[in-house]
Amino acid sequence: MDNAATLDEFERSLATVLRLLADRDTVGDVARRSGFDLPPASWSLLEHLDTRGALRVSDIAACHGVDISSVTPRLKRLEAAGLVTRERVPTDARAFLISITKEGIRALESVHAARRDILQAAVEGIKPEDLAITATVLSQVARRVATEPVMIGPGH
Repeated sequence: MDNAATLDEFERSLATVLRLLADRDTVGDVARRSGFDLPPASWSLLEHLDTRGALRVSDIAACHGVDISSVTPRLKRLEAAGLVTRERVPTDARAFLISITKEGIRALESVHAARRDILQAAVEGIKPEDLAITATVLSQVARRVATEPVMIGPGH
């Protein structure tokens, strides 16, 4: 298999896995297993706060490519559930910093455990060394996609 065909297969397989993990049935299964029923976008937001630390609402919206008005209701639901806190920025009384709470971290850990349970069944029979290589490759791709600009055009 040439590099273009391999990359095509990789992209399609990754897209399929992501779609399946975001599927309504899988999301419902994760909610039942974890005890936390939130939409995938809210989990993504919690992951972001857990990784990056406290952020202004405007920064959260920009990172997710949405308007502040789109992210505010989600943040309010997370705050009402005790998964995030909101504090005024000391240097700007109009702005708020959003932070994940200990309960938010516990919820994320519970969701990760539920996803691992689901993935455990999916990787049954795959050699541990193949799974380790796959995890390494996906980690590298994730880091590069998150930190390197995407170049589009001839030769890219």
